[in-house]
Amino acid sequence: MGDDWAKYSTTLEEWEFELDGTEFTLSGREFDPQAFEWARTALVDMRRLLPEIDREVLKNLDGDSCDVSTRELLSVSLDDYASKGEINLAFTGDDSWGDFGVNVILAGGKIVDAYGGD
Repeated sequence: MGDDWAKYSTTLEEWEFELDGTEFTLSGREFDPQAFEWARTALVDMRRLLPEIDREVLKNLDGDSCDVSTRELLSVSLDDYASKGEINLAFTGDDSWGDFGVNVILAGGKIVDAYGGD
């Protein structure tokens, strides 16, 4: 659509696209073109909430052996945006993280949940 594009990953069975250097994903065979607008909304919320998001990531890494300085946003899932208005941010890091990751959930312009796990 215009300059926006998405590609379907047959391996992960999800759509992938990038806006402003951030990777977004959307599961399912059918692509909802509204996902581009959802992603733009997500970017606004993510930028505004960045300090709070970072605190949640660090809180979920507290006491873990992960090198917190290597944390980075892996992707943003829009799977629950249409039904719940939720944006799922997945964070990971270097090899010290192993399979561990931290997810921060946004909805309604605020953080509604955060959790870490394998």
